[in-house]
Amino acid sequence: MTSIKAIAPTRTVDSEFFWDSCRDGRLMLPRCMDCQRLFYYPRNACPHCGSQKLGWHEASGKGTVHSFTHVHVSFYGPEWEQQLPYTPILVDLAEGPRMLSRLVGDDRGEVRIGEHVEVVFVPADKDRIPYFRRSQLTHGTV
Repeated sequence: MTSIKAIAPTRTVDSEFFWDSCRDGRLMLPRCMDCQRLFYYPRNACPHCGSQKLGWHEASGKGTVHSFTHVHVSFYGPEWEQQLPYTPILVDLAEGPRMLSRLVGDDRGEVRIGEHVEVVFVPADKDRIPYFRRSQLTHGTV
């Protein structure tokens, strides 16, 4: 796999724990303590019921591809052209929430909707970004 360039996240009060957990190699999802639903992205209120009583749940990091596209144009200037093409994806996490991310790996061009993926944490400055790769289950091995 070629070196991956990423824009470091902008941390907020609501996302600080999420990004700290990613740096530690854990995908943590916000959980509403009232309706018990998980959601993504971290924010100060549950998008389902509006409660501000929130906790955290460690996700498995597994999911399926809901949608994807391959980007062949650098929107960040010539210094990003070595990243082309790259593959933004929408992942339906095993725990329920849908997450926008990026698919990485030399085989990303073979991805299909409904395919299994798993999280990988890619360095970006002092942080690690949760991207996804095609799962070993997709390739017929365990």
